[in-house]
Amino acid sequence: MEWIVMTAPTVDEARVRALDALSVAAEDADIEVLATPTRSHWGLRHHPARVRVRVRPMGPPPRVGEARRDRRQRRRSGGGGRNAKRRPNAGQGQNGSGKRSRRRSRSGSR
Repeated sequence: MEWIVMTAPTVDEARVRALDALSVAAEDADIEVLATPTRSHWGLRHHPARVRVRVRPMGPPPRVGEARRDRRQRRRSGGGGRNAKRRPNAGQGQNGSGKRSRRRSRSGSR
């Protein structure tokens, strides 16, 4: 799930707002404090607290390599796909050896 960033005057209030927005308990969320609240020297400017929160994933993320491997195995199985309507001996010559026979064209002789 995506991270959300919440700001508030205090870190605790920002954390509570973010958990309410996601509708989860603190135990089921990953929480990172991005910035603590600060005030300038004379109190003219202030920066609120910022936290980043997401729902903790329940299981491990899917591995990218497995999807590729499944696709390769489907391709090798020979069933369906683009080549389904081809003749069974499409790549073989007349003798069934697996090599294509070449016909040479002779121009002028014989």
